[in-house]
Amino acid sequence: MISLLEITDRTRKGPKVEEKEWDIDFYRKISEIATKYEIRQPKDLRESWFNQDDSLVDRAFEAAIEFLVEKGVYCITTHRVVEFSRQEILQAIHEAPNQVIMGEGRDQRVFKQRKIEGTELLNFCPGHHTPFSEDLASLVVKNFAQIQRTDFIEGFNFTHVDGHEIFGMPLEVYATRREVSWMREGVRKAGRPGAAIVYYPINTRAACLISAMDPTAGLRPTDGILLSLLPDLKMEHDLLTAAIVCDEYGCFRLSGSFALAGGFCGGVEGAIIEGIAKPIAAMLCYRDYISYTGVEHVQQLSAQKIMLQPLGWARSVVNQALNTKTNTICMAWVIPTSGSGTENNLLESAVRCIEASINGANLYAPRHSRTTVNHGQTPLEAEWMLEVSDAVVRARFDRQKASELLWKLADKLAGRQPELGQSIQECYDLVHHRPSAGYEQIYRSVKEELDRLGLALP
Repeated sequence: MISLLEITDRTRKGPKVEEKEWDIDFYRKISEIATKYEIRQPKDLRESWFNQDDSLVDRAFEAAIEFLVEKGVYCITTHRVVEFSRQEILQAIHEAPNQVIMGEGRDQRVFKQRKIEGTELLNFCPGHHTPFSEDLASLVVKNFAQIQRTDFIEGFNFTHVDGHEIFGMPLEVYATRREVSWMREGVRKAGRPGAAIVYYPINTRAACLISAMDPTAGLRPTDGILLSLLPDLKMEHDLLTAAIVCDEYGCFRLSGSFALAGGFCGGVEGAIIEGIAKPIAAMLCYRDYISYTGVEHVQQLSAQKIMLQPLGWARSVVNQALNTKTNTICMAWVIPTSGSGTENNLLESAVRCIEASINGANLYAPRHSRTTVNHGQTPLEAEWMLEVSDAVVRARFDRQKASELLWKLADKLAGRQPELGQSIQECYDLVHHRPSAGYEQIYRSVKEELDRLGLALP
């Protein structure tokens, strides 16, 4: 595989392009290739929630490789394009591992690529990727680590530390050190001292990323770090610097590699191409072998409206291509538009978890898409993810059976608006690790509804 030092050289020597020019050509080229390879959604998605056309998967994969060869990856630090040959891309795909060993001792886990319509239970990250206040820090981590199926826990961000606003490099580095120490303390309090943690950057400057690495109180070589490729295939030197250090130190890396419809990708057709190309590019540029993958929409991420199709269909194409033609370890980001403590949240999360089980995507961090401090997630949503996905796997649902259930859920959600929901303190008891009485009643009601719709939950 091409070395990270070679990537570094190409960020200095590649073609010089202004970012605005890159963005405009990105849209033009991805639209052109989508047309060339006939990437288009079916006329009637009611026939199947998921893609059923294997030839489309072949075309979409070839389109993504061609797009990556013709466009490359844009370095926002140097305003240069990192170019790759087709042979370099395919060789990297072939050499990438399809599993990552994480954690230590009895808490060690193997996080691996899944199969479409697979029969193995999914790997699982229950949180966080969201802001919490420092007074809740280690207690929140403890509650999520108490879920025994947890393979790793990602960190969180916050605005103040020890009475100081986090502003400027000295406080950003200090806050980084505090975050990972709270993570270590939290998993220890849960009785899982060897569990893997992942650093969620307070800031993406190299000094912050590297300062998290500490085998005693921070990231161990068996832990991980989030080094995401930016939207529209963009990278930066700070994350590349951290990736080089990680190669020496040992941390695994993961990327937010979903594509965004409604931006420079255009519609879901262009987003499918970026959704396949982006995790491949993240693997080349940062050695991210785990990615949360798929297709989202700007209105979904900003919690403006609940959007199900054609995003669900597009996600299935992306995950089918990555799981059958690469070694990418896919994760589904469960990101409802409604907050904790609401029926909408649990129904939207159920849709994503049913999709993930069929698409071969592991489960990643349930989080309100428009999260605020202490207002993004609770352990109940994480445990709900496991209940739903396990039930789908154990029932041996195929795409058709899952489609029938998903359309019933879609009909139930039709016309609803996103709800803000409640803070974690309002709807969850962090001392006794249980939801509030009101939230538990909502949970049981939704559980009974899914049972009536055809998914047998324990």
